[in-house]
Amino acid sequence: MKIFVIFILLCIPSLCSAQSKVQTQERPGLFWYFSGLRPFKDIDRRKYDRLILDLTYNDWLGDNGPFENDWRSIGFGASLYKDIQLKRTENIGFGIGLGYTYLNHRTPRVFYVTPFSAVQAAIPPPNDSILSSFLTIHQFYIPLELRLRSKGWKHKKITLGLRIGIQPIMNISSFRTIEQEIKYSEIKLKEEHNWFYIAPYIRLGLRNWSIFFAYQPLNLFSETGSVNMQPIQMGLSLSLF
Repeated sequence: MKIFVIFILLCIPSLCSAQSKVQTQERPGLFWYFSGLRPFKDIDRRKYDRLILDLTYNDWLGDNGPFENDWRSIGFGASLYKDIQLKRTENIGFGIGLGYTYLNHRTPRVFYVTPFSAVQAAIPPPNDSILSSFLTIHQFYIPLELRLRSKGWKHKKITLGLRIGIQPIMNISSFRTIEQEIKYSEIKLKEEHNWFYIAPYIRLGLRNWSIFFAYQPLNLFSETGSVNMQPIQMGLSLSLF
């Protein structure tokens, strides 16, 4: 009897370790067992990519760029999804949710609004030295995704998505030295930019990490005569659960 008890006590750590390893493999990440208000209907059908954080470099195409912005043009975003899987396969799924992203463009150009409410950007003259210039955008959106992934806990994945949203807050600001004096200017755009936007995007990754690329085909600014700019984002995405 004593030998049997000792044997059980020796086996418990290895059993716990094996169970922990299986759980980590089956549902890697924070809150991977979280199912919301209701339990899973199918406990073996795993849920992935339900809370995704993005860290991106921000640039644009059009009249200015690309790759003219400072490397510190860093933005971020977060999106919460419902992962919808087809019952007949684990390889194809869909995602829908809500998201927010912050675009930060640090540029060598100075933005200004013309008397006709058009937005333009220009490199300042030599006697007007620019210290820093920013275009910042706050976006709220509904993401729609087609999710393709391989089987297994080390699954590879390809996500094709479309963001449909609004960008109600857009500011342009700059620090410049004019006649050896540092001057700061800020303009909060109201009607000069397009509120509505769409952005197709793609994610390529392994497990809960992926690289991210998004493109906005519509011009940022609404008025005729404005500079043509279509934002692009590229960076890393992390799925917490």
